[in-house]
Amino acid sequence: MLAVIYIRVSTEEQVKHGYSLSGQEEACLKKAKEIGAGTLVFKDEGITGAVLERPGLQGALDACKTPDCKYFIVYDPDRLSRKLAHQLMLVETIEKEGCQLEFVNFEWTDTPEGRLFYSLRGAIAEYEREKFKVRSRFGKLSKARRGLLTHNPRIYGYRYISEKSTLEINEEAAAIYNRIVEMALSGAEPEEIANRLNELKIPGPGGGKWYRQTVRRILRNDSYTGTLYLNKYMTEGVKTARVTGQSLSCRLRPKEEWIPVSIPPLISIEKWQTIQLLLNSKKGNRGGKVYSYPLSGLLFCGQCGSSMHGNNSRNSKGKMYRYYVCSKKYGQVDRKNSVRCKMPSLNCEQVEKVVWDKVSEWLKDPEAMMRDSQDKKHIEVYKKEKVVLLNHLKDLNKQKERIFAAFRKGLINLDEFEAASTEIYEGRKNFENRLSEIKNKLAANEQLEDGLVRLKELAIQVVSRLESLDDEERSHVIRLLVKKITVFPGNEIVIEAAFAAVD
Repeated sequence: MLAVIYIRVSTEEQVKHGYSLSGQEEACLKKAKEIGAGTLVFKDEGITGAVLERPGLQGALDACKTPDCKYFIVYDPDRLSRKLAHQLMLVETIEKEGCQLEFVNFEWTDTPEGRLFYSLRGAIAEYEREKFKVRSRFGKLSKARRGLLTHNPRIYGYRYISEKSTLEINEEAAAIYNRIVEMALSGAEPEEIANRLNELKIPGPGGGKWYRQTVRRILRNDSYTGTLYLNKYMTEGVKTARVTGQSLSCRLRPKEEWIPVSIPPLISIEKWQTIQLLLNSKKGNRGGKVYSYPLSGLLFCGQCGSSMHGNNSRNSKGKMYRYYVCSKKYGQVDRKNSVRCKMPSLNCEQVEKVVWDKVSEWLKDPEAMMRDSQDKKHIEVYKKEKVVLLNHLKDLNKQKERIFAAFRKGLINLDEFEAASTEIYEGRKNFENRLSEIKNKLAANEQLEDGLVRLKELAIQVVSRLESLDDEERSHVIRLLVKKITVFPGNEIVIEAAFAAVD
């Protein structure tokens, strides 16, 4: 007879509740010993309970399917999930596999009363967590406004003093930073600087090698001028998206919401600004030639969703060539959870020609953009589907009210109520997602009509001299007409028009 043991902890829970993996495991093993069962232990460390796609949890659920498995032991209901709906679904899944659910610090009884108490307890815990998040954020903002750091920003060249919530200069690392600055001011590029530091056996910020992007990120960081901005990025949902394999980046907040905190400066503002100009110039390795990358900021990898940036290098014959590369192709692979993208580098001339040919086609025949971006026969279908979806959502709201009324009157039991509520929730979620898609498509169609007028105005100005435009002018025209370019394996290129951007 076997018992599956599942334990989980995330950083904030360990601080708030004093949970630890070892403590949970010890308590769960003791519970299994009392039952008289052998054990299989599955762990999730540092993973939020807000998502179900956790490696340890999925492994534990798979283990439930083995014939000898009779028990599923968890320290506390919170370890299963932070969300009540997820908790209830997991309980049902575990029991369907013939396993008896056992909690260490919660008495679980599979009765209507026990399930009701379990649901109420989960709802209260979920409420407490949300309240804690609000209080925690308020406390951090108040602390930041007093000029104190709310966390360790991990800036190379500084040492975090947790007792004072401040940074002090790390003299050894600061000396390396100054060396990087001097090399950059002398004209060395980030790749050259990284190679030089590696030759000198100087360890990087993580203790490993130096990389071009590491040097570039350090040189771009304006915190070294003496001001670190907190509350600069919106990070809500980023961690959850990363766990579920989705692509969601931190969003920049409006500048008026940033909170400045003073730290010891390592560089003057004038020197830092000079370095930015040098970095923006994108000089070649020899001869000081400037290379342009008109698709930078517009080009995205179809394999992993990351942005692609321009670079240059010499081939085996010593000739310099330009290429676009995925930002995740070369990185600090020794970092936790870091994965290199396998998207091949793109020849700049080839991909730029494809994009410019399409833009030229739009300018010579503005109606072509309309044809490329609008499927008129679907517009009416979308409008009709929108009406149908809105009616479905109204029906679901009425169903929800009827089910709740039936539960209050005792016409259905808790199991039936939970099953019906879950079905309604999933249906509503699907309808709302589809409705959002349709609204975006209809909005894009309206935007297209306005964009066509502006496109015709732009075409009159430049169509007669398309072939004589210089690199800067071509880049300007591309950015007026193109919103996003995605390149997929096999060199399939998808170009999205940016109608609202056409002025």
